[in-house]
Amino acid sequence: MSQPVSTLLACTLLLAPGFLLAQGKGPAAAVAAETYAVKTTPMASTVTTVGTLRANESVDIVPELTKRLVKVEVQEGAQVSKDEVLFILDDADLTAEISEIDARLKLAEANETRTGSLLPERAISKQAYDLAKAELDIFKAQKVTREVELAKTRIRAPFAGKTGVRRVSEGALVTPTTVLMSLQDLSRIKVDFPLPERYAAEVKPGQKFSFTVAGNATRFEGKVQVIEPAVEAATRSLHVRGVCEQPKGLLPGGFADVTLDLDTVENGFAIPSQAVVPSAKGQGVYVLKDGKAEFRDVEIGLRTAGQVQVLHGLAEGDQVLTTNLLRLRPGVEVTPLTP
Repeated sequence: MSQPVSTLLACTLLLAPGFLLAQGKGPAAAVAAETYAVKTTPMASTVTTVGTLRANESVDIVPELTKRLVKVEVQEGAQVSKDEVLFILDDADLTAEISEIDARLKLAEANETRTGSLLPERAISKQAYDLAKAELDIFKAQKVTREVELAKTRIRAPFAGKTGVRRVSEGALVTPTTVLMSLQDLSRIKVDFPLPERYAAEVKPGQKFSFTVAGNATRFEGKVQVIEPAVEAATRSLHVRGVCEQPKGLLPGGFADVTLDLDTVENGFAIPSQAVVPSAKGQGVYVLKDGKAEFRDVEIGLRTAGQVQVLHGLAEGDQVLTTNLLRLRPGVEVTPLTP
């Protein structure tokens, strides 16, 4: 019985040289991929946390006496120097008391002089002289006390800084609980941040860190100044304070994203993290070798957001392929591109 026509046509096509050429596998097209030159690069393990910005020095200005505010000597938002007078309180009563004490002091000095001259002649008793001298000393002490109180009517800046919003007006009766104004020293900014207790042995004074704040694209630099010598029991975290010496644009109370570099590993190579692909043995990379892709298993170490440390499997000068990795296979020709 004869075979169907369709079967004969199929056999004819399979035997045709053109069909065989079409079905044969020709050479694969070259894959374009970016390269990265491997070089020895120290890497540091990093930890990220959140912190709070604080002024170098900060204080609420309050009076030490209950008095009437008679004069405001400072403008809001002004830069003031240390010991500059900011507010003046009413001192009329203290001035009057000091004048009265001066009069009594003058009389006591005369009495002490007179009794002192009579004592060698035994015209008076030693007790009388002692009473006169004690009275003189009491008046001197009273004058010193009133002068100290008088000095407190001049409220001065405890340090150089920038004033805030004034909260009272002239004529107001103020007490030691009345906040007159805030004063901030913004010559540098402190950054307080917590660290998990497992990093206690790795963070040290003088260690550098970086941070960013909301609304500011600048990455600021700082140094660790002090480490709390105890771990906070509630959070099991270590309190760290750093200092930023160039705080332009930073304000106390702000929120900071802190990145702290810890131990640095000197050996190994840092390559872009996207170059690492999974392999049967763990991790691997494609390397450009004689114009073709070569796959190598590698041992990785530290990781950061954009880099991976390779401890074994690469040599300095190798060209690691970083793009088009899904199209790469061992032996595929590669057209290298400049990143």
